[in-house]
Amino acid sequence: MPIEPKMTKPPDTPDSIQVSIWNRDISTFFRFRYTPRAPLRDISVFSRKLSFLLKAGIPIKSALSIVSEQMPGRGFGKQLPKINAAVQQGDSFSSAIKASGAFPSFFCGSISIGEATAKLPQVMEQLADFYDEQAQTKDELTAALVYPVAVSILMIGVIVLAVAFVLPGYSRIFDATGAPLPTLTRGLLQISDFLTTNVFWLSIGTLVTLLVMIFLFRTKKIQGLIGRITLRIPLIKQGVNFRLAQALHLLLSAGLPVSQALPLTEDVMDNLQVRRDINRISAELNTGKSFWEALGEVKYIDPLLVGLARIGEETGNMSQTIEQCQDYYSQGYRRAIKRINKLVEPMITLILGIGLGIIMLAVILPTFELATIL
Repeated sequence: MPIEPKMTKPPDTPDSIQVSIWNRDISTFFRFRYTPRAPLRDISVFSRKLSFLLKAGIPIKSALSIVSEQMPGRGFGKQLPKINAAVQQGDSFSSAIKASGAFPSFFCGSISIGEATAKLPQVMEQLADFYDEQAQTKDELTAALVYPVAVSILMIGVIVLAVAFVLPGYSRIFDATGAPLPTLTRGLLQISDFLTTNVFWLSIGTLVTLLVMIFLFRTKKIQGLIGRITLRIPLIKQGVNFRLAQALHLLLSAGLPVSQALPLTEDVMDNLQVRRDINRISAELNTGKSFWEALGEVKYIDPLLVGLARIGEETGNMSQTIEQCQDYYSQGYRRAIKRINKLVEPMITLILGIGLGIIMLAVILPTFELATIL
């Protein structure tokens, strides 16, 4: 009777592989890959150039090669040759854009829609307008903050200089003469002494406080709380309505229904509470609820947007009504930024001027006291 050979497991079966946590390269824990995010203005320029070439009938491979050669080779421009190489090798434009990690999720999703609906040139033009508007709004907000921040830094520097170097000199003079310091000057000197003698512990406390705040602000609970609080600020609420209308118009004009367009708008929202509300509204739309009714249940949504959404659903012209709402919000949001800029500058100047005036009084009063003594 023949003897059957003994069956042995091949060496590459899963049971024969020894798994150990020590088999991993420890250097992988310390590696990180940084991909520069594309600036809004660069995204707008990139989209507009590509839209022009695609509308001229140039295929996406040739158009992308031309644009990647024209864009600057620093920052996110370094990603364009990689995107171009991936597309030349057969990848879709949307997958190459997404794999680069340099573009926002909203941009990647819009590109996918353009490819799926054969409307990529139109979508690229709309994206150019969208991100140009976003960049312009960001520039206006930044310009509104430059002057107040510069004035604040200058005046705070003057105050610190006076408290740390000028007032202690008066203290030594008054100690030599035996005359009492004015109450205001003595109080500021006590503050100065406390800061200088405890500078080490104050620095440690400030560093620990900053680290704790950074950790807390990264948690979803705190982000949601901050989101709910900031939505009570009129300018923030106005900006949310403007950005929502802007994103919805872009997606609806590309041919998407509201039920598919609304979830994509989460990617352009920085506020966690707004993203949660958009997710909840999307779920209600899937149950058969109308868009304007679900939108009207959110407190910070402007009634104008709700009303136009209702008209759009009833007439079937949602894209046109949302476009009108977007234009109205764009003008109102810019006017609001200019008004706040005009109000913030004198308010900060007044507050810091009062503080600087107190410091000057603390410096001048001892001078008068010395004049009367001598």
